[in-house]
Amino acid sequence: MAMQHHQIHMPEPGPGAKDNGQLAAWLALVSYTFFLATFVAANVYLRGWRPDKFGVNLPGDVTNLHYLSTAVLILTGIVLLVAGILFRNSEYKKFVGTMGIGAVLYSAYLVMQIQLLVKYVKQGAAIATINATITGFEILITLTSLALIAAVGWYGDSKNGKVLRRLVPGAMAVWMYAVVVGITVMIVTDVVSISEFAEWCGTRIKEIVK
Repeated sequence: MAMQHHQIHMPEPGPGAKDNGQLAAWLALVSYTFFLATFVAANVYLRGWRPDKFGVNLPGDVTNLHYLSTAVLILTGIVLLVAGILFRNSEYKKFVGTMGIGAVLYSAYLVMQIQLLVKYVKQGAAIATINATITGFEILITLTSLALIAAVGWYGDSKNGKVLRRLVPGAMAVWMYAVVVGITVMIVTDVVSISEFAEWCGTRIKEIVK
């Protein structure tokens, strides 16, 4: 007997959802920023107070994983910018497809952050206390970003992009915030040095070309 599949009906957001969603997104991001900044400030202070104990001296495999995750995060930001342009031009099918690529990149970044969290814990209490906590916050904002991308995929076939026009503006703020803050935090906490990261990227590009 052939089985019939019935699409689950999801209610569409009502009028005013776009503005309310953007306000809620920005209020949540402001709160998240202050919460995360506490641990980032603690990281910087503790390293200045006791650099011999709280200094970040990571082994090569951890550093390489950080550089790789940073490269993936930057690539994710570029994809999201392209998706934003497509959305602004009302090219909703292309927008949803581009966000699919963004979901894959975000998922890869999430896996790397989980691996980094585990590696931080193994480095001892001094590093794990702050750096593992900060990584946990990065995992949280990444999961939120993936949930919003999933919502875009769910409502992606809505007629005339009506639901997307209410959902995406607030979600885009979260996506870009996650990318910018992720990179900024890693630089401020000296986990990723800009010069060393650029050198690492140059080495990887040369290896690929060869």
